Amino acid sequence: MTNSQRLETVRSRLCQWIDDQSTDAGQEHPPAKVLSESLLIRDGFFCGRCFRTEAFRAVWFIEEDELKIYSNSGTLECVFAGQEIDQVEEIQSADESIIRMPERVAEVAEVAENDAPMRRAA
Repeated sequence: MTNSQRLETVRSRLCQWIDDQSTDAGQEHPPAKVLSESLLIRDGFFCGRCFRTEAFRAVWFIEEDELKIYSNSGTLECVFAGQEIDQVEEIQSADESIIRMPERVAEVAEVAENDAPMRRAA
């Protein structure tokens, strides 16, 4: 997994957790989104990212692969380790539908291959 893919996984986990909190409370809100994001630098070295949403603040520590979510008042709400972040990603990818080629298009492509060579773009 590339760094950008991992970062997107962390963002998705954060937004999903926030959405789950509003669902559990019986409130109807638009999907959560990250309002701002900043780099976390310690002693001159990159060590993670900070995220701010409407009601929460989160810090992802890259070396520990740990996501800590705080309320705006500063109380620690939740901590996710690397495997817990990945579990959500696996569930989401399993829910995605597979796009299949319609049968008629597949038949036409098969006939075209058998009858004459097709011109292809370079």
